[in-house]
Amino acid sequence: MIRVIFAISTVMLVAGCTSAPGPSTKHITADLPSQWTNTQETSGQFPSFWWQNFQDEALNEAIGQALDINPSLNAAAARLDAAWAQARMAGAEQLPQVSLSSGLSLSQMNMAQFGVSLPNVPSKFSSERHNLSLGAQWEVDLWSRVRAGKRAARSSALGQAADFAGSRHSLAGQVAKAWMHAIEARQQERLAKITVTTYQTTVERIRARFEQGVRSSLDLRLAEASLAGAKANVAERITAANRATRQLEVLLGRIPANELTIPEELPSMPAAVPAGVPAKLLARRPDLVAAEHRLEAAGASVRQAKASLYPQISLTASTGTSTSELSELVSGDSLIWTVGSNLMQPVFQGGRLRQNVKMQRANFKAAEAQFRSAVLNALGEVENALGAETHLAVMDESLAEAHKQSQAAAQIALERYDRGLENIITLLEARRRAIDAESRWWTVRRLRLDNRINLHLALGGGFEPIKKHGI
Repeated sequence: MIRVIFAISTVMLVAGCTSAPGPSTKHITADLPSQWTNTQETSGQFPSFWWQNFQDEALNEAIGQALDINPSLNAAAARLDAAWAQARMAGAEQLPQVSLSSGLSLSQMNMAQFGVSLPNVPSKFSSERHNLSLGAQWEVDLWSRVRAGKRAARSSALGQAADFAGSRHSLAGQVAKAWMHAIEARQQERLAKITVTTYQTTVERIRARFEQGVRSSLDLRLAEASLAGAKANVAERITAANRATRQLEVLLGRIPANELTIPEELPSMPAAVPAGVPAKLLARRPDLVAAEHRLEAAGASVRQAKASLYPQISLTASTGTSTSELSELVSGDSLIWTVGSNLMQPVFQGGRLRQNVKMQRANFKAAEAQFRSAVLNALGEVENALGAETHLAVMDESLAEAHKQSQAAAQIALERYDRGLENIITLLEARRRAIDAESRWWTVRRLRLDNRINLHLALGGGFEPIKKHGI
């Protein structure tokens, strides 16, 4: 009795040693700030699909198409299916392994080799044997080796699922940014063409006055130089606009033929984003969810590696029939069965098992560092996007005013030039400033929308927690 109690106590002690506590992220996230440094007022509800906040049906349709047919996203979906299949394979080790087999063996014996020769007795004998057996084997997972392997595979699959969710958000962000860039590029092209028309009118007016002897050749040459530069700018803007459209078509899984129809105007800036508190990022952001699951998988792999140092106990059983006549294969008279157990204790493998434990521990430390790095990177992205919101709004307002004033200044300069009160340098400079202000205004409006997209992605997209799937 004492021996039994001692054996049970030893088993429980060893099992406890092999079951290390699961990885915890609390010590990594304990010092998260209670609120963002760059805060802003928010109001209203926010849609789960963040891109709907821009209220552009064409953009919503484009993102929906990309999520359905983008080749890179389809490849990520296939990798996710493979990860779940791998997790289910790992879970299958907890169940008994059952196999059914059948066979036929033929043999022949030559009596001559024994030096026996009898009259009326053949010198060769042939025989056949039919076998049908059903076997089962089940590992007694005493040290939780199989369970740890299942947890590691499941956590890896959950990490892959979070990566897939992140890929969807990232693709939606790329499409939205390419959409805004394509609209801005077409507006820049339109502005460049208007500029050429304006300079052409100016050159014609100055040439007429030059021919009348009212203006000098310097005025005409400066105006023609500005016109030539404007024409070159048109070619550059057309190239950029076509490139932006083709990039968008590629993201949508289309042939890049520069045939996509996009709106002429950028969408209005939506209301402020409900940023919440930093701790919510842990459930919102797919990359943090993925990093946390990989940390859990690394911890489970450590426990699995430790459990591999201890004996593997398995139970086996088989039943079947064996007969020389095929017609008697299912007869009860030929039934055979066996029941047994196996214990395998690693003795010497060149230190492979212990080095595997060290390797898995190193992988766990790396996963822990990667999770910490992902958290810090996420905090930085949110703070940068929140801070840029304010500054880009100031730039937007300032450039709108600069555009208004420079347009008025250009008109005044033209009127004064026509009356001979200003020189050509002042007129051309006033027009250059007006064109530059409008161009920069278009760019900063697009940058505000880009930054809002970045903020959505930094906060975790649609703010819906990543759902866990069962196996």
